[in-house]
Amino acid sequence: MPLEFWNTVGTLGTFVVITASAIAALVQLRHLRQSNQLPGLLSVLELFQQPNVVELINFVRQDLPSRMQSDEFRAGLEKKPVDRKEHPELHLCEMYEEIGSYVRTGIINETLFLNGHWYNVLLYWDLLQPVIAIVRRTRPFVFENFEYLAARALLWKERHPDGNYPIGAGRMPGADNVTRNE
Repeated sequence: MPLEFWNTVGTLGTFVVITASAIAALVQLRHLRQSNQLPGLLSVLELFQQPNVVELINFVRQDLPSRMQSDEFRAGLEKKPVDRKEHPELHLCEMYEEIGSYVRTGIINETLFLNGHWYNVLLYWDLLQPVIAIVRRTRPFVFENFEYLAARALLWKERHPDGNYPIGAGRMPGADNVTRNE
């Protein structure tokens, strides 16, 4: 067999080995990225269990609506800097701002996060939106990542109008279970 034939076979063999190595490297990078997302997600989920965050959530749910009726309270949101003792709700805005940033940049997988938290994202966006609107009068671009996260959560809700329960999976008995046509 001529030398050109063996040279071509060697070149093709090298190409196959390099291609296979590149594919294997991409698969490994994908798995590495996914394994790195899990600790990030777990730390965010753990954050919501901390007593000070639970207190903050209770403030936003129970006290914020009545506080927002005060002109003085609303005016405090336009001050630079805002008094965080008077406006603890901004801490929750900042938490969701960070989470939105992590989701937006892929540090936390959007599907993993929204699968369990889309409802809370929309709930707290709705509760905090009046606060954000006032703050944005003097700082127009604050909490954009929170807004992004809320927009993604809204899309999640629209994509899953009947919920996200796996079709065909058995349901637990109970009066409030919604039945779907399957």
